[in-house]
Amino acid sequence: MKKQICLLILAALLLGTSLAAADMTPGTYSAEAQGNNGPVAVEVTVSDSEILSVEVKAHAETPGISDAALERIPGAIVAGQTLAVDAVAGATNSSNAILSAAAQALEAAGANMDALRQPAEKEKSGKVETREVEVLVIGAGGSGMAAATTLLEQGKDVLLIDKMAQAGGATSLTGALINGGMSHQQAIRGATDSVETIFMDLMKYGSFLNDARMTWIFANNTGAAVDWLHDTVGVEFEEALNYFPEHTNDRALYPLGKKAGYLTSTMEAHYREIGGELLTETKAEHLILEDGRVVGAECSTPDGTLIVRAKAVVLATGGYGASVALRDPSLTTVLFYGSAASTGDGIYLAREVGAKTHYMQYLKSYPQGIENPIEGGNITPDGTRYIANAYISPLASQAATMNDGAIYVNKSGARCMNENLDFVSIKKATMNQEGKTIYLVMNQKGYDNWMASMATSTALTAEKVEPWLDASEGAPVFRRGATLKEAADRAGIDAATLEATVDHFNEMVKAGKDEDFGREQMSVALEDDGCWYIIEQRLRMATSLGGLKTSTSFEVYDENEAVIPGLYACGEVVGGVHGDESMPSCMVGWAVTSGRLTGFSVSDALSE
Repeated sequence: MKKQICLLILAALLLGTSLAAADMTPGTYSAEAQGNNGPVAVEVTVSDSEILSVEVKAHAETPGISDAALERIPGAIVAGQTLAVDAVAGATNSSNAILSAAAQALEAAGANMDALRQPAEKEKSGKVETREVEVLVIGAGGSGMAAATTLLEQGKDVLLIDKMAQAGGATSLTGALINGGMSHQQAIRGATDSVETIFMDLMKYGSFLNDARMTWIFANNTGAAVDWLHDTVGVEFEEALNYFPEHTNDRALYPLGKKAGYLTSTMEAHYREIGGELLTETKAEHLILEDGRVVGAECSTPDGTLIVRAKAVVLATGGYGASVALRDPSLTTVLFYGSAASTGDGIYLAREVGAKTHYMQYLKSYPQGIENPIEGGNITPDGTRYIANAYISPLASQAATMNDGAIYVNKSGARCMNENLDFVSIKKATMNQEGKTIYLVMNQKGYDNWMASMATSTALTAEKVEPWLDASEGAPVFRRGATLKEAADRAGIDAATLEATVDHFNEMVKAGKDEDFGREQMSVALEDDGCWYIIEQRLRMATSLGGLKTSTSFEVYDENEAVIPGLYACGEVVGGVHGDESMPSCMVGWAVTSGRLTGFSVSDALSE
């Protein structure tokens, strides 16, 4: 018998099949699992002894971010005849959704699930490779690609690396709204501006806490960076400028289509076209310091270790919003919806060589986030990283308050703000409430319109929220009731106070004046139309505002504010330019502008 089993194992290995898949019922099986933005539908075809194919049939994952997972995971399952497949860096949720759906399908087919999940022994490669370049740029997001491309344009030998499986960083997650003040693109759209006005807008909305040196540099150069994107890189922009109350003049531009990933994919394509080299899944583990100068980095790769020797190193590693250790303790309840790459790598690398950080207590948080409950919690099992767990509802919520009479109340049931102010004011009002939480109160009509808007703009659907609506506990607080009291009781809000709040609001609507908060849109009362809804909304964040302190040439400072020779930084890893708050369009604007300027600074230094 033992001999027969050994022969079966040998046969399986020779044929490239797995005993785990033996005795399956041939056919095609479908299943789905929750991904980052919604269900991921997977179809698995099997014979009686082999996984023949795995296909992702439908998904709502973010283009550019999820691409590597969608391409690699199905093939890896088939190639290895196993579910013990590593998630793709930067696309963990998408990877796990594909694996989970494939597992459900294989279980339905009768596969040996314990065996399929058994990890194979992996040999650790001891391969060490050494490279020499003029400039190493660490991080291939908006700032890193701008820096690397500029250096190439200046004739420098550049290597661009990124720890993720694909380039783009946090910038690739956004529609890439960008500050185009003083650009030709702004002028041809009929707007006028001045550097002084841009600077004062940035300072005002940063509570005048900004590192004014860097803010002034940003104001002076953001227009030129946008024109470079259009004229040289080939980025096209939407025809209209966008109005935001934070900006004195209209200067915010969306790249064409407002699609996540368009800006960074266009930048990457241009970088490669002019001869740029990009290594992904290459993580800088330590900077190399010799005689007080940074001369390269030690990097880990799928194949082993890569030692890069360089005359200059540029940190373009992004922010620290996903880092548990680096986030200020007062902001631990803020929901995260940013890039999994935002773990503060550049902060740690630079601190190892004595770099100074500042403004680390500030995150760019927004209001009106809704928690997406994640099994096991919103922190990775090792306790180091926040997992993206927020739905974004500002536009749907604004429409509900302006058009359907919805109001915001606090935990006590009292109205707590003028609901139709700008997002920063709503954020500040939220921060003043118990638990930094507010509750949107709507009737059936308001909820129907709100839900329709959310289903269009996010992955939050009526089917997703249905189990939450009649619950008496659990996150998120997303409750309904046939009466306002019933909804309030389920939401844990004082019912008597809430009823009095709604009655008072309706009286003010009848009088046509908001005596409490000065809300102008007071034509629609919040009336009982058969059902009430109460939706918890919390602060959410994707980007951070603190980071390394640099010279105006983007050289990284040490603790004594002396330059660390050979080390530069740009983008979100640089702290202070925005103060305690960033205006719309300015995070991406700073990424590209600072990356471009860093490229020039490094080139000039190497040419001396």
